[in-house]
Amino acid sequence: MIIILNNKRKLIMLTLPPRHLEKHGKARQKTIYVVVSGVFMTLGGLPSFAADLNDVMGEEKELREVEVTATRTGGAVEDSPRSVSLVDAATLSERPAASGLQSVLAETPGIQFSRSGGLGGQIVMRGFNSNSQRSILTVDGDRYLGRSTLEFNMFDADGVERVEVIRGAASALYGSDAMNGVVNIVTRRAKIDPNRDFELTPHLRSLGIASNNNMVGARAELEGGGNGFDLLIGLSGRTAEDFDTPLGRAEHSRYQSYGLDFNVGYSPKDSAHQSRYELSGRYQHVDTERAGGLGAAPGYPKRLLREEPIVEQYLRLGYQGKNYGVFADTLDVSVYRRHFETDIYQTNRTSPASTANVHLKVYTPLVWGGHLTALKNVGDHLIGYGADFLHERNKGRRQEDDVTNNATGVTTHRPWRAVDRTRQQTDIGVFVTDEWKTAERLTLSGALRFDWVKATIGKEPAAGENAAITAAFGDHPGVTRTAVTGNVGAVFKLTPVWDLTANVSRGFRAPAGEMTTTGTAGAINNLPAPDLNPEYSKSLEVGTRWHSDAHFGSLVGYLTRYTDLIVSTRIDSNNFQRKNIGKAEIAGIELEGFWQFASSWQLRYMATYTRGTDKSSDVPLDYIAPLVGRLALRYDRETWYGEGVWRGYKGKTRIDPSKERTSGSYSMIDLYAGAKLDRFGSAWRGWKVIAGIENVFDRVGRNPTVYEDIAFARNVTNPLVEPGRNFVLKIVSEY
Repeated sequence: MIIILNNKRKLIMLTLPPRHLEKHGKARQKTIYVVVSGVFMTLGGLPSFAADLNDVMGEEKELREVEVTATRTGGAVEDSPRSVSLVDAATLSERPAASGLQSVLAETPGIQFSRSGGLGGQIVMRGFNSNSQRSILTVDGDRYLGRSTLEFNMFDADGVERVEVIRGAASALYGSDAMNGVVNIVTRRAKIDPNRDFELTPHLRSLGIASNNNMVGARAELEGGGNGFDLLIGLSGRTAEDFDTPLGRAEHSRYQSYGLDFNVGYSPKDSAHQSRYELSGRYQHVDTERAGGLGAAPGYPKRLLREEPIVEQYLRLGYQGKNYGVFADTLDVSVYRRHFETDIYQTNRTSPASTANVHLKVYTPLVWGGHLTALKNVGDHLIGYGADFLHERNKGRRQEDDVTNNATGVTTHRPWRAVDRTRQQTDIGVFVTDEWKTAERLTLSGALRFDWVKATIGKEPAAGENAAITAAFGDHPGVTRTAVTGNVGAVFKLTPVWDLTANVSRGFRAPAGEMTTTGTAGAINNLPAPDLNPEYSKSLEVGTRWHSDAHFGSLVGYLTRYTDLIVSTRIDSNNFQRKNIGKAEIAGIELEGFWQFASSWQLRYMATYTRGTDKSSDVPLDYIAPLVGRLALRYDRETWYGEGVWRGYKGKTRIDPSKERTSGSYSMIDLYAGAKLDRFGSAWRGWKVIAGIENVFDRVGRNPTVYEDIAFARNVTNPLVEPGRNFVLKIVSEY
């Protein structure tokens, strides 16, 4: 559905056909609103979806096809029974995003931000932290694998075109680990006519500052092309000091990030397949400190942890084409290589007897991967099929450390040594999808996938390997796992303005890192578990979507049951080991939508309720936010806007007291205003300035999803308190 507010301030609702968004003719438009599966987006120029729409305001333009690539089905998202959300380019450009993409994603129902520093942290999707690998991150449809704890730290929101989110089981589309959902980052590329004369233009994409942590960030781009080529090169950088909370400074929360990315495309002029070949890549260098949260609790001064640096090197070759006869209407192919290197420094003062300083070299993994996806219309069916693969080579970590006896002051140095065995993993999956328009009011969809996963464990023990660890490995040859997953769903148009949805899915996760990773760097050994079985899940989602001339909403309820859940279990006084002994259940309700209650006024809303239970012990799952809500009231004029945002978090009282504490409820208010700078002349065309105050009343907030160590007293970093009042200013260019 598209809603247009035209020159006469009249709202017009256009219901989309099931296969794609048709061109609706030319209209002189003030603002265009797009709703994708209940997500409301204001597109001041539609940069996310149409290369030739650079400024909708006040010009005659056409609406072009909206494509959400993460679904791999090619159909319109309004005909998908899945819970699909989208953060478009206009939203990304308006957000200061001093905390990275995680804070922007937290505006999506079903997702919260589990903070560990000024930049660092994970997302929690439908109850599970992304570090648990029950949801996955992809970039341009390819799996981003190798840094589940740190992966979202590696992206600058101003270097992203849009973010697509599938909430709920998606293993039938992406295979292992996509049990709770998928976040797909679509990178920026040049929006030019490749058949023009060759020309390159430098741009300042964005420049932003924030008062709370003295953050400064910028992105510059070189864009252009011609003679068949399109080219975009981006250079991004951000730096920030420790942030302040209403209770004091969050020590060791500073960060620094810089990176280079590029996307070069070539489109042969007379190609029968409308082909485009693409070479893209990125180099990212990030220094972060974890003030608390996952891996760093209880935080300063007991535990200090920093990554200096995390380095990513990535190269990808892609191809898109059309018109392949009986085989495919569209074809998308890619192959990529990604390598990570991380130096991790830890100081552990949690023991009164000693202080440990550890340096870990995690110069791994090296990942090769790629995918092939084809789409074909056959009568009333839209068929998708394809395959993807990845091969991960993990050399294991190396470590040196100094342990100081606090009583005597004597320091013992242990030189570099391997602490993990090598491991390799290969995943190959094939899938088929079908979207079937059975009747005018009913669309059925389904997917089926087969995965083959092989994990090989190094036979050579690490130098000085603990005897219990050696015994746990034995002479293990590695394992091969196979899995069949699928989903069946339906969208029924009950009335012209009311839809019903349902979806049943099966997911799985083949453990890899848990099989070989050990805890020899800590005080307690975490034994390897080479015989772990995959986890499985079954999910049921039912929902409704409604839309009128001024209102769009979506309400989804879900229930997911997990079997063979992998949990860490104490096996003796000194050792833990991960085992398949758990069952769990997570249920939730997700609400989102908008209400255009006057020509210039709109209200957007989001609420998420989540409840999780470990069924093997009948206790609550830990670190789940029970109820989260967001209201945004916006006043929009032709050249400026103002917006007030309320975000609230209900206190966590349903807990397992052996793992966590209760938390209090809190809410925060953010105020933003933005203005177009076109009034200052044609040189400022496409420029916009945004100013705001976040956490206006300097409220104390402890997000229920942030990890704390209950063996230590509660303080600013245990759990990590949210940033206090923050003044932000950003200038951005949309072209």
